[in-house]
Amino acid sequence: MTTLTDALQALAKHCQQTTSFSALTFHRGVEREALRVTRADGRISHLPHPKSLGSPLTHSSITTDYSESLMEFITQVHPSVEGVIKELEDIHNLVNHELYKQDECLWPASMPCYLSGNEDVPIAYYGESNTGKLKRVYREGLSNRYGRIMQCIAGMHYNFSFDKDFWLFLENYKEKTDLTPAQKQAFQSESYFALIRNFRRSSWMLSLLFGASPAIDESFLASKPNHLGELNKNTWFGEKATSLRMSDLGYQNKAQADLYVCYNEVDTYIKTIKKALQTPYETYQNIGVKVDGEYRQLNTNLLQIENEYYSDIRPKRVTQPGEHPSAALQSRGVEYIEVRIMDLNPSSSIGMQSSTLYFIDVFLLYCMLRGDEHLDMKECSQLRKMQQEIAEHGRDLEMNFDFGQGSVKLRDKADSMLSELTEVAAFLSAKTGNQAYTEAVETQIQKLKNTCLLPSVQLLERCKTDQGFQNAMLTLSKEQQAEWMTMPLSDSLTNEFKAKAEHSLQEQTEIEAADKVDFDTFLKEYLKPQ
Repeated sequence: MTTLTDALQALAKHCQQTTSFSALTFHRGVEREALRVTRADGRISHLPHPKSLGSPLTHSSITTDYSESLMEFITQVHPSVEGVIKELEDIHNLVNHELYKQDECLWPASMPCYLSGNEDVPIAYYGESNTGKLKRVYREGLSNRYGRIMQCIAGMHYNFSFDKDFWLFLENYKEKTDLTPAQKQAFQSESYFALIRNFRRSSWMLSLLFGASPAIDESFLASKPNHLGELNKNTWFGEKATSLRMSDLGYQNKAQADLYVCYNEVDTYIKTIKKALQTPYETYQNIGVKVDGEYRQLNTNLLQIENEYYSDIRPKRVTQPGEHPSAALQSRGVEYIEVRIMDLNPSSSIGMQSSTLYFIDVFLLYCMLRGDEHLDMKECSQLRKMQQEIAEHGRDLEMNFDFGQGSVKLRDKADSMLSELTEVAAFLSAKTGNQAYTEAVETQIQKLKNTCLLPSVQLLERCKTDQGFQNAMLTLSKEQQAEWMTMPLSDSLTNEFKAKAEHSLQEQTEIEAADKVDFDTFLKEYLKPQ
């Protein structure tokens, strides 16, 4: 059995033989979600998406997620962390200047602001094209199935892929030479699935180190769960919680709880998802689909569309127009992975720090090189349970957790993994000359030595100082926007985004004009199995 050290040594040898370090070039992009709120009192905005920012249906970098007020910023793919951060800063600079004009700002936390109820959350609108209506009805379905408040949770998604030269190394290392193009793609897909399995074994570490949602506004839940305390009359918190967003209080979905998806085989994964897309669910049947001429959901199946399946990591392939994600995976294989576990960092005005992205790079290479053992149902179930426990109690480093091989103290388990991650980071820094990898892991080691450095602790301290979650996050939101307002927009940046906005609006108009069938016909065709 090969070890992590063996794999790193082989990778070093490959780089030496090819006189190139392109195998260590990672391709990454991020998606950052953030609620638009009123600057006066931190309430969710009821204004439409600013037209000056373009069409959320077609804009490549500024769109909306579930709600009209839940903005989503998407970067292009970059070969450097600095490229990602620079693009994200440009987007935030422009958006903050636009929102300032309408007395709004961006909510900095993953958990939402005070919400008076379901109807306080406006569902996103994408125009009158069939594609726009599809997105709208899907969100109506989410509202009727789970409620709108849960859909206002925001996060950071990290899209990541390895360079083609890395795949050349891995093929040789795993003795998979002389492969046909189809075999190469199958090998790549299988390898990404091995990464995903190891990610699921280890992702608790990301919740521990980067979880930043230990507190919620009381309006998020109808009643206070027993395991949460009361920070003040409007704020509930987990005394040792890291990420309530990733706990059962976050993305709750009892219907999906029995979906056994453990990423052992690409074909099995696709079959499981496709089956859920075709399996009626009684509770959803009771809602109805089209009632009194109005759509309540796309269908009554366990999943309306594939995006409804919630996971902390997803295998991905860029889709063609009208193509389902599973069909894209089936025909062309896994192209990249999407890490969805990350909370927003409220102390950063772009929701994340560059050191976090460097750490995720190290973490994902570690997951790729660790091995490819399958997950059985027992381990899969145990890992899900353990992830919940660390989300709710992970700051108790002396507590014992069962990671699938028996009970072990969290601090010991974390120290052991960080030791291995240090080895990976040292390798990357030595071979690329970029010390940011080593520094990123060292920063996380310091968090466990001094837990006051954990984002979850820092958020709670801010809530205590500023009289609760709502007030603390609104104060932070205003501070961050004020900082952006001191940074003037360059003419080139303004013109670039103005052109993007105008192009996106024109593109939406063209899509609406191009529709040839009514929505009922369009939907029936779209929902056909692929």
